[in-house]
Amino acid sequence: LQVVLLGIDILSALVSRLQDRFKAQIGTVLPSLLDRLGDSKDSVREQDQTLLLKIMEQAANPQYVWDRMLGGFKHKNFRTREGICLCLIATLNASGAQSLTLSKIVPHICNLLGDPNSQVRDAAINSLVEIYRHVGERVRADLSKKGLPQSRLNVIFTKFDEVQKSGNMIQS
Repeated sequence: LQVVLLGIDILSALVSRLQDRFKAQIGTVLPSLLDRLGDSKDSVREQDQTLLLKIMEQAANPQYVWDRMLGGFKHKNFRTREGICLCLIATLNASGAQSLTLSKIVPHICNLLGDPNSQVRDAAINSLVEIYRHVGERVRADLSKKGLPQSRLNVIFTKFDEVQKSGNMIQS
């Protein structure tokens, strides 16, 4: 545990020091960082996500990083698949929806709606709700065209309606 956390700290220091010069290393470190999103320890998963967000903030734009993280949606570890959804939510809240090409990411989330693991399915729904919060009704129209089962769409659209009623929408 301590070794992993120290490794993340060292990488974080490198990102701080190198800033955009760290961009060349992103492809090298991302596979390991995706693996750590699935770590059994909460502290590791949290530190890892913090580092991923830092990379998006200081080394390369969020879309550049996300283009290289899409494989995480198909990761063998369910915690990594859940973690990538949580990371997407954190990215949206840190950088806004305009920082990402969500049309590239949504199909991967839709695949996770049928995941064998309920935590992954919940995280996928929550990330769609977060996208909706940022983007609005376009998401509902887009999801209707994805061929998802109506029962699943109903659950998601109910959550969209709840967010809309709560007044927590983010106007872009």
